[in-house]
Amino acid sequence: MRQETVTILCSGASLGAYIPALIASRQLSKRGIASDVVVLENILLENKRNNVPETKFAFHRNFSLALMAQKLAKDITPSLNFDLMSNLLATWKHQRCKQFMIFSGFWLPIANRYLQETDCQDIAIDLCHMDASVSTSWKMYDATHSAFRHVWFFNWEDKCLSYNFCVSDDEPIPYNQRSDRFLIHGGGWGVGTYKTKVPELVHKGIKLDVIAYEQQDIEKTEHSRYFLIDPTWKPWEKDAQGYHQFPPFGEVKDNGKIAFQNSQPYPEVYNLIRQSRGIISKPGGGTLIDSLSAATPLVWLAPYGDYENNNGLLWEYLGFGISYEKWADSGYSFDILEKLHLNIRQAGASLPTYINSYVETYCPEMITEPLKHDRSRVQ
Repeated sequence: MRQETVTILCSGASLGAYIPALIASRQLSKRGIASDVVVLENILLENKRNNVPETKFAFHRNFSLALMAQKLAKDITPSLNFDLMSNLLATWKHQRCKQFMIFSGFWLPIANRYLQETDCQDIAIDLCHMDASVSTSWKMYDATHSAFRHVWFFNWEDKCLSYNFCVSDDEPIPYNQRSDRFLIHGGGWGVGTYKTKVPELVHKGIKLDVIAYEQQDIEKTEHSRYFLIDPTWKPWEKDAQGYHQFPPFGEVKDNGKIAFQNSQPYPEVYNLIRQSRGIISKPGGGTLIDSLSAATPLVWLAPYGDYENNNGLLWEYLGFGISYEKWADSGYSFDILEKLHLNIRQAGASLPTYINSYVETYCPEMITEPLKHDRSRVQ
């Protein structure tokens, strides 16, 4: 194991930032590179952290409230526990931490403070933007320090992709070998208009795998299966071995029982995504990652803010997705989606993978043979 540790900073308030951080950590570990995942909520004031689950369910139940709150987002600094933040900074300085990945812009004021206080040289901080344009958490802070490298996986302004952030090393499943089902969800917090589309799709005979976020969401029908993320799970809490975990996830059985699982080196829901004909969801950054990695087309619903709107527009521009309205106008065509699948598969196969590129840039001593930037080499 390499001695230098990569510090990975994320937030549990956004699974679109939290899950890629955990995937990156596991993929680095497979290459013999140590990492330390730090979740922002663990240095918040206790009352602020305790409010997160309540806010999550409020936003899930009221999309308009979620949209309004996003527009009123404020600087995170007053919500930080000063002692916990100071202890974290002291630890980084003592360990002379040099390499960071940041998946949430709310970490920027803390990263800037570390850069001001440390005498450590050659610090390299990747700012991993999980959306196609600047999202809420990145807008409020200074991100101009020379130690920062902005990493765009996909970019609306340039109309391009830069990296494939592969969720697993499995090849995408050919479209004609997939189930005839669609995954429909509202992102990590169950936000958006997805629930309003379920009756319409069921009426059309479309088979759905629906992600529920609380028991009252579950309305099983002949053609729909329901899955639930454990409502009691908190991403900032570690397991008995001291590691952060992917969301416990399981199918709701006919008797109402759920066997939650999180035994894979990636989120359990990804197995559904690989088998699905399409993802029906708001166009969040984490959903784009899933879509590209699994070559599963996106049918995009009303976005959560301007940056998600740009996500959807980019996916449509690249031929990877289609708006729900256009798909409905096509008669819910599977043929259109198959073409999108082929586009994604071709594009994804030719892209460099982020972790391979990171290792080549910052950890070349860990390369024992030339890295090939294709799906067969993703670890």
